[in-house]
Amino acid sequence: MPAANSYQTVLSSQVEAPWPHRETQDRYGNRFVYLEGTSAAPAGSAAVLRFTVERRPARGIPQSDVRAGSSLDPQLHLGALRKIPLDGVIRRIAEEQSRGLDSDGEKVRAFYDYVYRTMRYSKEGAGWGRGDAVWACTSKYGNCTDFHSLFMGMARSQGIPARFVIGFPIPPDKTEAAVAGYHCWAEVYEAKRGWLPLDASEAWKAKRKDDYFGTLPSDRVEFTVGRDLVLEPPQQGEPVNYFIYPYAEVDGAPVASVPWTLQFRRVEPAVARKE
Repeated sequence: MPAANSYQTVLSSQVEAPWPHRETQDRYGNRFVYLEGTSAAPAGSAAVLRFTVERRPARGIPQSDVRAGSSLDPQLHLGALRKIPLDGVIRRIAEEQSRGLDSDGEKVRAFYDYVYRTMRYSKEGAGWGRGDAVWACTSKYGNCTDFHSLFMGMARSQGIPARFVIGFPIPPDKTEAAVAGYHCWAEVYEAKRGWLPLDASEAWKAKRKDDYFGTLPSDRVEFTVGRDLVLEPPQQGEPVNYFIYPYAEVDGAPVASVPWTLQFRRVEPAVARKE
């Protein structure tokens, strides 16, 4: 389900499904619609989720909203992940890029600049899109997951909390359309300022480095935060690398692919608030 935070308000939600369903939430604050059935759904049936979301430019989550033990706790976003190790080449590059810098803020900007400068946005060949930080820094290209996995690895290797955020892009030049796939970005924690957003891959594509550091436009809808996710209730399969598309299991075994479609339509603010 879409996230609710200081720059995104979920005004309404509706779920239609062939099985009983309920809303759940994990330790990162991610909200899910959980469905469970004991038999095959009727032919032609589908789960349909409808949301009205009001989105504002993201300028970060202020320190005043951050609480120890909450879903915004920086301690949740410090450790290594399956595809984001914090040693070896990742640590070496981070140490090189932060040498002589005193504050975490200076280091964060240096890591962002390094990713922007050395990576290239491309979906050629194989290996991209998995959020493999080592692959990204070796191959020097990839999509948004690869850009931000490299950044997260560099930051976390230096003890700076960083988290992975994923949702869907909303083309600014369209009022209604289908959305083909996800978009992701990152947030990094600074003790005085809280969680700050950044989008190195979108900055690279637009060739506007400074415009996507600390502030992000309202051209996206956020859904989930985190990597190696254990859903709620827990799945029997392995932790989910990142969660944006439907996940399903049959008799405890993960389903390889679940068909899905996503469409959006812009509504006037006054209309949206009445829904």
